[in-house]
Amino acid sequence: MFYRPVAVGDRLPRKLESHHVDNLGRELARFHRACSLATPELPGFSKTTRYDIDDLLVQLDSDQGRYEYGLHIDLIRSHCELYLLGLDRDGYDELPATPVFVDWNIGNFSVSADGRFYSRWDYDWFRVSSRVLDFYFFSRVVSTGGDQTVFSYIIDPFLEDRFVQFLRAYHEEFPLTEAEVRFLPEAYRFFILNYVVKYGQHFFHSMYGSRLQREAYATYLPQIGRLDIERLLRALSL
Repeated sequence: MFYRPVAVGDRLPRKLESHHVDNLGRELARFHRACSLATPELPGFSKTTRYDIDDLLVQLDSDQGRYEYGLHIDLIRSHCELYLLGLDRDGYDELPATPVFVDWNIGNFSVSADGRFYSRWDYDWFRVSSRVLDFYFFSRVVSTGGDQTVFSYIIDPFLEDRFVQFLRAYHEEFPLTEAEVRFLPEAYRFFILNYVVKYGQHFFHSMYGSRLQREAYATYLPQIGRLDIERLLRALSL
């Protein structure tokens, strides 16, 4: 595999100012709009979130899965079933699919002098799915704590006023639907199940991967219900 060098513009500060939050919301909205316009030209795809969760369920029933997930199998299975229920009952399978990168770590992109997206690298988690999958990492970028050297994937950045501010700016530029906002906790659930629980040992150093998986079982998954969707819907007048 060969790569061309990626030009790097300015880096956002580790902790954003209020004007950065607004600008980042608008800029992601413009980027997502461009992705949605390009989607009809893309070839068909088969790697859906349903596929990934079904595959995780198969792993749970394998000898390797019983060894790897041990006492956490019932917890993981219950959250897989909750996710699939949302796809079926609430129609999240029908949300528009566009190219998303998911891992919008602040170290994975650069901006121009006027704050526009300039370049992006690290495409490990690229997929075609709902644009909502991109929001969790942006909630971390705009959070009051900012970029952290020692990181976790707690749900708290979703609960901050700064995320509401970011979401308002995004919504003004490229409006979200009520169904997309209601999908937010499920998008977070999918992220934890797929990228932390299922693939954590592949994407992270073993020291980090093991810790993040332990936190997923003890904290991340059990606290999904803390995300107040009605508050977000009111903020967006949906």
